[in-house]
Amino acid sequence: MPITTYPLDCGKLQILDLDADEYGNFIALTSNMEVWTNGGQLVLQQQFRYAYIRELDAERFLIIGQQIGSTDTGHIFDYTGRRLLAFDAGEYIADVLVQANRIVVSYFDQAAGERSPTGEGIAVFDFMGQLVFGFRSNHQDFILDCYCMCKLGKDSILAYIYTGFPLLELRLTDYRLSRQPTPADFKGAHAVTFDRGNVVFYSSYEDKTSFFWWNRKDKVQRFGHYKQTGRIRGIGAGKFLTYDVNSFSIVDAMDMMRQEHNR
Repeated sequence: MPITTYPLDCGKLQILDLDADEYGNFIALTSNMEVWTNGGQLVLQQQFRYAYIRELDAERFLIIGQQIGSTDTGHIFDYTGRRLLAFDAGEYIADVLVQANRIVVSYFDQAAGERSPTGEGIAVFDFMGQLVFGFRSNHQDFILDCYCMCKLGKDSILAYIYTGFPLLELRLTDYRLSRQPTPADFKGAHAVTFDRGNVVFYSSYEDKTSFFWWNRKDKVQRFGHYKQTGRIRGIGAGKFLTYDVNSFSIVDAMDMMRQEHNR
């Protein structure tokens, strides 16, 4: 099936943010500041106005967001709910990835021109909250807005950025960066995933519900129809994660493409 949905028994609660892998292993933050995983639930003592939640490893998880009463936006907890450390992860945050023992944060256009790390466009932190790479600090140009990003392999990320909409590839072991122009077919896409050397984008300025397969060379194929109801972002293997207030779904774009081709 191209779409697998996992309902969560939230009752009157709402999911503020959720991360999951392609197998349905998830971590979520609810509106009453509970952290939900496949293995159980815990209550945080801190209150967040907005937040992104990500697993770091089997012992720790990350929340990046605005906590009431704190200027720090990055917070690392253990699974008893104890906060281990806090750090400045910036403001106007677009997305957060955890990859290769690094925390990768991207920023909206409101962040442009602000001090580091907010103004970096893309910032990379270690698990101690130290800034180890900033795009603006290491390159002559800048990122006005990061439309979307995803993990690539075991140690890299892809980012689709404005202006110009190139596709950036950043290796997190040595911060080697490459930039590739993209076709106009999916201009303005706001989710991207990777599959076997190819890239799949979702949505564009002109087509809000289609997927776009690109071989990163000379071929683009538009396919599928998916009406987004919540946040959506790529999680690898040609798949996307989306969620609403009380469930999440894994959208297998490549399976959707195969089914459409076989009709």
